[in-house]
Amino acid sequence: MFRLACFLLLVSSLSAADLVLKPGNIAAVLEEVRKAPKPVRIIVEDGVHPITETIMLGKDDSQVTWSGKKAVFMAGKPITGWTKAEGGLWKAPLPDKAWKFEQLWINGRRATLARSPNKGYHHITEAVGAGVFPDLKVNMNFHAFSIAQPEYDVLKAIPQPERDDVLLTVTHAWAVGQCRIKALNEEVLAVQIKGRARYPFVEFEPDQRFWMENYRAALDAPGEWFLDKARGEVLYLPLPGEDMTKAEVIAPVVTKFIVIKGAHDVRFEGISFQFSQHLYPADGLHDGQAATTSDGCIEIEDSRGIHFENCEIAHTGLHAIWFKNGCADSSVKHCHLHDLGGGGVYVGETGRPNEERVNHHLVVDDCIIQHGGRLHPSACGVVFTHTQHCAVTHCDIGDFYYTGISAGWNWGYGDTASRETLVENNHIHHLGWAYLSDMGGFYGLGTSPGTIIRGNHVHHIASHRYGGWGLYNDEGATDTLMENNLVHDTWNAGFHQHYGYFNTVRNNIFAFGNSAQIQASRNEARLRFRYLNNIVVWEPASPLLDGGEWNWKFFDKIDRGDPKDSLIFRKNIYWPTDGKIPAKLTKSHFTWDEWRKMGRDNGSQFADPMFEDIAKRDFRLKPGSPAEKIGFKPWDLTLAGVRKADAAWHALAAKGHDYPNWDTDAKPWPAPPYQVDQSFERASLGTLGIRNAKYSTENKGESIGVTDETGSPIGGASKRSLKVQDAPSLKHSYDPVLDIYPKWSESGTYHVSFDIMAQPGADWFFEMRNKGGEFAAGPYLRWQKGTLVANNTASPKLADVKPGEWLRIDLTATTGAAKYDVTLTRQDGTKTEFKAIPCKPTWDTATYLLFSALGTTKTAFFIDNVKLEQR
Repeated sequence: MFRLACFLLLVSSLSAADLVLKPGNIAAVLEEVRKAPKPVRIIVEDGVHPITETIMLGKDDSQVTWSGKKAVFMAGKPITGWTKAEGGLWKAPLPDKAWKFEQLWINGRRATLARSPNKGYHHITEAVGAGVFPDLKVNMNFHAFSIAQPEYDVLKAIPQPERDDVLLTVTHAWAVGQCRIKALNEEVLAVQIKGRARYPFVEFEPDQRFWMENYRAALDAPGEWFLDKARGEVLYLPLPGEDMTKAEVIAPVVTKFIVIKGAHDVRFEGISFQFSQHLYPADGLHDGQAATTSDGCIEIEDSRGIHFENCEIAHTGLHAIWFKNGCADSSVKHCHLHDLGGGGVYVGETGRPNEERVNHHLVVDDCIIQHGGRLHPSACGVVFTHTQHCAVTHCDIGDFYYTGISAGWNWGYGDTASRETLVENNHIHHLGWAYLSDMGGFYGLGTSPGTIIRGNHVHHIASHRYGGWGLYNDEGATDTLMENNLVHDTWNAGFHQHYGYFNTVRNNIFAFGNSAQIQASRNEARLRFRYLNNIVVWEPASPLLDGGEWNWKFFDKIDRGDPKDSLIFRKNIYWPTDGKIPAKLTKSHFTWDEWRKMGRDNGSQFADPMFEDIAKRDFRLKPGSPAEKIGFKPWDLTLAGVRKADAAWHALAAKGHDYPNWDTDAKPWPAPPYQVDQSFERASLGTLGIRNAKYSTENKGESIGVTDETGSPIGGASKRSLKVQDAPSLKHSYDPVLDIYPKWSESGTYHVSFDIMAQPGADWFFEMRNKGGEFAAGPYLRWQKGTLVANNTASPKLADVKPGEWLRIDLTATTGAAKYDVTLTRQDGTKTEFKAIPCKPTWDTATYLLFSALGTTKTAFFIDNVKLEQR
């Protein structure tokens, strides 16, 4: 009691329920709070409050308000004593050599951990086969991959203790795997990772990208840094004009500012939380989606009435705030969340909770959530998993590498806990930056009845390979209303539905989708969505509709065998900027008349909607707009984003709107030109060894894979080749087929070269097909019963080749030329040329290459020294 009385004397000018928190006395104040009658207010003094360990709050910390004005809870420490080092570097000693961190801030700017390449990506070259790493017997593609020689040499040269801390970030479409290195294999230039990846390498992502960071040799660009653990010092290469003698340098110490469990009625007002720690696990971190494998630097669980208002959370290693299961009646309002290692606000968990622990009535309102995903690229501005009656309103969400707002966590139409999410009047912008794929400004996952997406301004969404959509209903989204949204300048369609039921898209403006304006991806025997009273504007180089013909056709046999429409389009305005009705609504299907005859778009029209200034993206309607005739109802476009009553707040949000580098940087990183030069000597046994190649198997003894049984002697002895093993009783006599998708430009001149040898009975053919897959239209070579012919005919006969004899085939062809040249090289070096072999002029693209087995017994042919290139 004496201690409490003395403490209260210090705050005699305040009410009896007020306690003052001075820097350094958090533990003492919490002790007094737990003794004091409730409610209690903690007055947090201005200044920096060092956080040396996580503040743990529970039931006894309920009914407490933490109130500050210019108070900063600092989870990092300064690094001082900078001196010049060799090579333009600066260095500073650590006060404690055991201090480890993977983030550093220079004058408030997140510095770049030494990485390669300095911008962009390297590429995985191929999968790894069995036997490369002795401890791996199955699921090789979840544990290892091969890389190019230069990158392999870099990793090999890193000393082992330093290599243990190297991080390889590998992109997997919508997520990333952040890998630690377990072992290297020089024979096939392979990397084995510690632990197991969430998704297989190579299989799902062609030209799979990765970058390498956290090793000394990568410290070669201004703004990069490296922690030399062996020397106990930090190295930094300054940006031009940076004076390290005056710089404020902060490194993180504590991972989580606050953890709340089992409390109620706790408020945080006017407090800034800055510079929190995150260390990637020793076995790496492999996200499934939306960075839900990452925690929050503020975490709340099984609590209600937890509120953050007028707070700042910045320079973090994790999500800013994570409401775990069991939370209700809580909010994050008028808060500035920025420079985030993860996302902004994460609500729920991936595992569905018991009904009583489903999060409900949580609101994120009037917040600025910008510059996130800096350590976890698949993070979102806001994520709701299994939630009810939650809302995101009047927020500014921008500059993330993935989705803006994600709601729902149920794949398909099954039972769900999610319902009634409100996403209203948000400004969602500059997402993706072409890092990842399969994203949306809004992303809805699974059944969530009563969800409303209204009044949002969504723009500048850029994906890497596919899926930079504005509004995106995925995997069973049901009973979602999307209305009064302005969506423009998206890499893909402004609206996309993968599959779902009875969703309504009405009274929106969709403009300037790059690949298309509307996309539907799965046709089903149900009413998928209604598209009503919308205005759609686009450049004529892009189609109106995306998705295959099947996705837009009537779904047959819905009702007693009668075709029914699973889509409703009605009273929309469409306007390509050239003012012409397109010949086809997709790239190749459906004229406007054909579309209308399907009963779609009754009351719709092609007409100029008469926007104020479409070039400047001013989407206000002029008087006399035809939109009125279709029932379109204008709304106040300025409502989207943070509330305008606070001019300074609005101006702060606007600072995160200008990205002059968007047009140059928000583009898919170019894959290396498709070119194969494969001797198979470094290819793993059992793999295909050819980029963008695959085959399907019936598991009846047939197979395709690298072998060490034989290799071509032409041009030098080879020990390995690609074996195509045939088998009897296959469904198709032409199986197995090695499919190669080179992703070349649609027309040009191509050179193909390979060595080949067949066992008796192992007949085969090689072919280059066009985009339509037309058989034998392009270059075609077949070996059958010892004779090599061209064009699937007995003539022209090119050569007699005995079983067991290796032969090199060089082929040069130009699309559309209706001819190709072939040169044959025998094992003894003898060459024979064949000029202008005819093919069909319809072979106008080299989209698909294949090797097909024609045998019907247990026999095989072997391919070696494959070269594929566009000249």
